[in-house]
Amino acid sequence: MKNRLIKGAHLSEKKCREILQLFCEDLTATQIANICGVSRVTVNNYLKLIRTHIAKFCEENNPKRVQNGYLVYIPIDGKNGRNGSEPHEVSNLRIYYGFHRHEGKIFADWLEDVNKNSLQQLQRSRLSLEGNEPIPPSLSRYYAIADFSDWRLYRLDVRETVSSSRPVFDDISGFWGHTKSRLLKFRGLNKNTLYLHVKECEFRYNFRNDDLMGILMNIINNKPQHYLSA
Repeated sequence: MKNRLIKGAHLSEKKCREILQLFCEDLTATQIANICGVSRVTVNNYLKLIRTHIAKFCEENNPKRVQNGYLVYIPIDGKNGRNGSEPHEVSNLRIYYGFHRHEGKIFADWLEDVNKNSLQQLQRSRLSLEGNEPIPPSLSRYYAIADFSDWRLYRLDVRETVSSSRPVFDDISGFWGHTKSRLLKFRGLNKNTLYLHVKECEFRYNFRNDDLMGILMNIINNKPQHYLSA
């Protein structure tokens, strides 16, 4: 039977659907490989295709990543959109992500022009009652910025919120807790694939009460999985 999901795939469409279903259940590549009787290498290749679809879907539905009327796509093919650099040259830049909300959903944007020192200085100013350092226009849309190098979240929203002695529990905190919990289990996540995993977390969080399998099948049917590898 022809596999409509992946052109030229060695696995049957039924097996691909099984992998997709187990992915939706948030099983690891090792668990999926054991259940399906497929090598882990093959499963990882399929999971990367699935995550690439998810990243594209999230990009296309992100209401904030628009500059001059054009969507600003983050490179998910290992190339830097600005100068075509190879992955190892830009991996250290992909650890900062800004979080913003829109219509009940949380969106995560990769931030290029930030660093740990500037974030620490900005948050110290926001926490201080005397601090008056304005948030740079490029960051003004974000409620928080995550540093995945040390798993720290910098809150940039209302000063009263970040200066409160009590923990802040809102949708931003909920998303960060969800993302941190999921990604820490990978133990040494490759920074070159971090973007795909962050977008997967965004997708899972925003559609946590929906049928993920149904949504993914619609996404893949609109653009079969070989579309991105052509």
